Amino acid sequence: MINLKHGSLQISLLALALSLSACHDQPTSQTQATQTQTLAQTLEAEDQQAALYDQADSLWYLENERAKRLASSESAQDTLIPSTPMPKREVGDYSFTSPPVPPVSKPGQLLNLPDPGNTARFTVKGLQWPTNVGDLSISMWAKDKIAAFSLTIDDNHVQDHAFWYEMSEQYGWKWTWFLIANQIGWSSADHWGHWQKALDSGHEVQSHGQTHLCDALFYTFREYRQSQVEIERNLANAKVRTLAYPFGINTDKRGSPCEPLTSDRTKNSRAEAAKYFLAVRDVYGALNNPAKIDYLKVPSVSSSRNFLNPQAPWAYFDSVFNPASTNYRTWYVVHYHNLPTEAAKNDVRQVLAHLQEVEAKVWIAPFTQVAQYGQEYATAQMSNIQRTANTVSFQLKDQMNDAWFDQPLTLKMRLPDAWNGSLSVQQNARARPARTVVNEGKVYALFEVVPDRGLVTVAY
Repeated sequence: MINLKHGSLQISLLALALSLSACHDQPTSQTQATQTQTLAQTLEAEDQQAALYDQADSLWYLENERAKRLASSESAQDTLIPSTPMPKREVGDYSFTSPPVPPVSKPGQLLNLPDPGNTARFTVKGLQWPTNVGDLSISMWAKDKIAAFSLTIDDNHVQDHAFWYEMSEQYGWKWTWFLIANQIGWSSADHWGHWQKALDSGHEVQSHGQTHLCDALFYTFREYRQSQVEIERNLANAKVRTLAYPFGINTDKRGSPCEPLTSDRTKNSRAEAAKYFLAVRDVYGALNNPAKIDYLKVPSVSSSRNFLNPQAPWAYFDSVFNPASTNYRTWYVVHYHNLPTEAAKNDVRQVLAHLQEVEAKVWIAPFTQVAQYGQEYATAQMSNIQRTANTVSFQLKDQMNDAWFDQPLTLKMRLPDAWNGSLSVQQNARARPARTVVNEGKVYALFEVVPDRGLVTVAY
């Protein structure tokens, strides 16, 4: 069992115990395959416990830092009241402005896809290369990459911003922060200006709940909806469309400051999350078939554990390139909390350095963008395809809500062998980005268009 206590957090020796037990239970003629399976099971159990430790440790860190501020010169500015002050109202102003009402999911305008279970939404194939001139295909991931990757950061660890900004600047990638909304705004240690800077720098700011399910007076729907409204009201251009379940979908609060809160209204609800978010990230989960991703329970590897370990198939990153693996071409998501040591930062550097080595094959993008693309792709269809000697026109449609899903899909089209170098793509009479790639001596156009935004015309 995990033993998590305030000021004395530690992970049990479950992994070691499982290993020793396996050694005693298996006969001396144990096969290599069984040994490998036992090791994988041990590592996965260890990862699950470590993920639980990470989230509890993160909340205790925030709690301890708050206590330090209360005892220091910031005591007059900081408070334990778990709420964000409203802007001052003028005398005589009795108005109320209702926040925008979220759209309702319905056929043809879905907010999120249902769990497919064991039924694949599509057949996972390698990169497609249309055979005939004018033939089209939709790329499974943006830029026609083999796989996708998103790095996310939970809780409000402003103290690590400088490091994450440095890494973003070095590699040119953007991250997603999942915020506890009611922790922002009471102190110079964590105010809305910090998160406006993140947004203005091109990163995503999304919800990790209003109180991280740590307020007995809150109902789950308010935990989700109020955080969404509050972040959007306090940050210019914020669009809160995704959530990271506080404590994971199973609301495992063991070892955290919120462990005593066990009522149903302080637990996560998949049904409630589906009303307000297009995708939700879990705090643990093994990689899975990209055609079977549950977008209301997206698996995520805590602290990128076993990222480079081929003996941990549920978390080994390079398995996304292996056609024989069920992880082939999947979306790999990681999440971090606070980075208290240089060793923790070096672990991040190692992950990012490896990603740079394989960047030509991986679409690295914020969580919400990839969730949009994946669901658009799973439901996209081309129709009314018309061809002339040097043009192709068609409609691209999907089943997702048009207000929430505006991520361009990458399409590929075969160009003539004697292509003259001319290429233009328009959607609804507006120019769209396009480029060419060569495969086995054949030239192809790659271009990006948004589903349900009008007629697409490719001229060459």
